[in-house]
Formats: sequence, C-alpha cells, structure tokens
Amino acid sequence: MAQVELSYRPTVEDFREALGARARVSVSVRRTRRLMALVAVCMVGAAVLSWAGDDSVDPPVVVMALVFLLVLMGQTRMQARSLHRLAAAKGEQRIVVDESGVTVATEQGSSTVTWQAVPRYAETPRLFVLLSGDKNASGVTLLPKHGTSRAGDTDRLRALLDQRASRVGETVASPGPPGS
Repeated sequence: MAQVELSYRPTVEDFREALGARARVSVSVRRTRRLMALVAVCMVGAAVLSWAGDDSVDPPVVVMALVFLLVLMGQTRMQARSLHRLAAAKGEQRIVVDESGVTVATEQGSSTVTWQAVPRYAETPRLFVLLSGDKNASGVTLLPKHGTSRAGDTDRLRALLDQRASRVGETVASPGPPGS
C-alpha cells in the first residue's frame, strides 16, 4: 500500500497559492472577481466623468474607487493571512496520504478526507491542492511539497494523486524541496 507522510507548519504563501488554485476552478470565485473588476471600472469611470464634467474632482468618488481597487488587489492576500492564523493556531500538521484518503493531524485533533470528497487536485510550485468536486471547490486540502522528508516523496505523492484524483489545470514545474 502506497503511503506518503508530510509534516509542516502552514505559511501564508501556502494559503495564497491554494486560494489561487481554487480560484482557477471555482465558478463563484471567477464570477465574484469579474463583478468586482466591473464595479472598480465603473467607479473609476464615474470619477473620470465627474472630473471631466465640471473640471473638479469629487473626492469621495475618487477615494472610494482607490480603496475598492486596493481591496480588490489585496483580497487573496488578506484571505490567506486569515486562513493562516486559523491553521497556525493548531500547530504543526502531520499528514498521511494513502489509498483510503488524507488524514490531517494537529495538536488539537485529526480529520480524514476520503478520495470521494476530493476527486480532483491542482499542482502549484509549492503544493498540491486537493479540491472537492462541487463547481465552487468549497473543500480544499493543502499538501505542501516542503512537508515531505524523504527523497522521492513528492513524485510518489504526485503518482498517488494521479491514481486517486483528476488533475485540473496545468502542472507547474518547480525545483521542489530538497530530497523530492
């Protein structure tokens, strides 16, 4: 029976990459991003029209447009930091991936996810991201490559994932952690 063990402490960058991978397959995330971009464009357009109409700038419109653009650009980073705080509070994560699924154990408890619950995955430079099968990928499990400890574990993990889940998106080549 193939089994890969990982051990790591979550980082903000892990969550940022996972959210990016999820965004590429989630219908609701893509829709929300398009809507937010449209609102930002409309706000900038309103500021420009306000300025062009009477040669004066309406400060609240400009300030709201700038704040909205900043929030739009930093949204993923803010979410990643929030998720990191929650995960970091649980301490080190020990993960076992095998034929039956994925078990994540922390100082506060453990949980097991079956392959039926995460039938697809994406690979990023730093991690494998297991995704639920619904159209919004509401379930996400992170498997950081830097959590592997033995030579070849990253390749063995990729092979196990290919057997049990469907790969989504393009595989991202990476140098990987030492011993991968």
